[in-house]
Amino acid sequence: MKIQPGVGYTFDSSSKGFTLDTSDPFPSPDGQKNNHPFKVLAVGPVGSNFRYQIVSGTINNLVPEIDDIISGVEVLLDKTTSGVPTPPTGQLSINTSTKESWIYLRSGAETTSPYAYPDTSVSNAGYPKVISSDVELTDSDTYGYILIAKFDMDSATAPTTGALYQYVSSSLWADRIKLGTTTAKYYYARI
Repeated sequence: MKIQPGVGYTFDSSSKGFTLDTSDPFPSPDGQKNNHPFKVLAVGPVGSNFRYQIVSGTINNLVPEIDDIISGVEVLLDKTTSGVPTPPTGQLSINTSTKESWIYLRSGAETTSPYAYPDTSVSNAGYPKVISSDVELTDSDTYGYILIAKFDMDSATAPTTGALYQYVSSSLWADRIKLGTTTAKYYYARI
């Protein structure tokens, strides 16, 4: 009897018989099994601040930036050091009265012709960026905002725990439509 390898399994045969191996040939590293683009991960409290990380995703095939509290500069979500992923860490801005923090993906159009959206130059303000806000943000002609997640924290001044509500779970495709003097409209689709 001849056994051939197939989809989802491999085999090993010897004079003592054969065995089928149905384990995952490309297992995910521990902790990565349930990750998805733009998943917010709570890092936890550091002093009187609360920090978070975001799994890398894209908007219109662009990897957004985040203000990395560790290095003090804006870096791409897919940051690596010596070939090893080193996700940047953001810091929550928490509303002092409601104890809420909103995490948005902000992007703007190019300011010169051809006015592409989102701006594709990482050095421009319109390039996609993940931000934390202590107030709910609304779209404007300058920026479109999509709410990635929201934290409800136990404290606004010395947060230690909180509830996380995740709203975006995939990379996105976005479009901006601006007609006359009306405020620009932003549309998003999962990819």
